Amino acid sequence: MANPIVNGSMIKCSMACSLPPGAPIPKAPSYPPGMPGTLMVSPASKVFSSNQPIATIMDNKVLPFQMSCMSNSNPTVQAASQAATTAAMGTPMFVPAPCTPTIASPWSPGCSKCKISSKSMLNSGSKLTCSMGGSIEIVNTPAMKLKIP
Repeated sequence: MANPIVNGSMIKCSMACSLPPGAPIPKAPSYPPGMPGTLMVSPASKVFSSNQPIATIMDNKVLPFQMSCMSNSNPTVQAASQAATTAAMGTPMFVPAPCTPTIASPWSPGCSKCKISSKSMLNSGSKLTCSMGGSIEIVNTPAMKLKIP
């Protein structure tokens, strides 16, 4: 048994940290991990569980997390770190920047046996890849349990 992934499910990014944008990151592993974000799912499919629309692999529009990104692939992080290094007279500084998820592909792998309008439903093992370097995964869902492979 598994819970279907629905609107309001909690998601987290591997590159998120709870430091405010612009704050230098202390030496690892003392930086605080990022808090989960919320998955937004369109009701267009008209398929619901616990009064919320059920997600498919195409529900990959992710709002910015309410925390900072610490990925070196993020140009904003690169610019903030370079500016801080310059201000520190050459002492290398790493500075997180605001989260700007850039998603170019659907969730993967999804559930190949359960489909909504020919799109695979999301399951708890599905992940999204952000082109800024993070991996987004599902933390939990408010839906009731159903049997989903």
